[in-house]
Amino acid sequence: MSEPPSGDAPRKKRATLRDIAALAGVGTATVERVLNNRGNVRPETCRRIVTIARDLDYFPSLPSLHRGVLRIDVLLVRPETLFYTRLSNAFERLAASLGKDIVIHRSFVTEHDIADFVSRIRNAPHRRAALILACPAHPDILAALREMAMQNLPIIQLIARNLPELPYVGIDNHAAGRTAALCLTRTLTHRPGALIALCHSMAYANHRERIDGFSDFIATRPHGAHFLREVLFDRDDPEEAARLLHQAIIESPDLVGVYTAGGDNLRIGDVLRRHADRQICWVGHEVNAITRVCLTDGIMAFAIDQSPETQAGLALHACLQRLGIIPSLIGFEAPKFRLVTPENLD
Repeated sequence: MSEPPSGDAPRKKRATLRDIAALAGVGTATVERVLNNRGNVRPETCRRIVTIARDLDYFPSLPSLHRGVLRIDVLLVRPETLFYTRLSNAFERLAASLGKDIVIHRSFVTEHDIADFVSRIRNAPHRRAALILACPAHPDILAALREMAMQNLPIIQLIARNLPELPYVGIDNHAAGRTAALCLTRTLTHRPGALIALCHSMAYANHRERIDGFSDFIATRPHGAHFLREVLFDRDDPEEAARLLHQAIIESPDLVGVYTAGGDNLRIGDVLRRHADRQICWVGHEVNAITRVCLTDGIMAFAIDQSPETQAGLALHACLQRLGIIPSLIGFEAPKFRLVTPENLD
């Protein structure tokens, strides 16, 4: 019997939520939550579901109004830090999962070179479809972002919300700072005394919001058993952070707690181990190879992790939605931070 002509071949059946759920080993409700960015799904599960959906060609192809390759620029800072390394690696994995019609261009910008930052925002070496970035809140940078937004360039702010009128993908940093203060004061209920906070500087909106939330919570405590002595700026330099913390411990015999609002904690644990007899309580940000050890051995009490992998995926999803590549997001839920202890490390 002869084979039917190729023109009569049955059309490939489009994948369904049930197909994706079966391959991912989850329920269809979980798949629906992930594909509509409705939150409350573990990052690993999200990545597995999105990868399977891509493999099954679940997402629609590029609309005809997009001709040629769609190029999305991602501008990041401080590649030497563990946090931004995680974020960059997340975008690299996302780029590998996309079809040939969408290309993600990652690049790092020196945070102090404002002129270069402005130039990268205003000018691209290729025809750019959208921009995702994490940047300091310098007036010239913000002016350049407003200028490009006026030209209808889709812009997604990542990590820090510098301009309220532009889309933002990131955690509630003010709430993160308040959570850190809550954890410290509850842990130190029977140990009144001074607290200090360390962060990069006030150049980044996310750090400002965290410090504001932390100090607001401490100031409104009814009994005043703890007080914020000072905020120290280390510019996320591990050696400077270690020096400042060591000096504060030596000069403040009543110091009982420290909050590190930045994302790189390479030397904080070393300093606290040297002063183990002081039993200073430490709450910081991000789970990485260093903080995992500190959590396990009791040097770090709590870590507030904002899962940069999840934020990268949400930022790309929001970007593709604004470009009309995927359907409009319904009930978009902002990413949540996790409070990590030695008991829920995974």
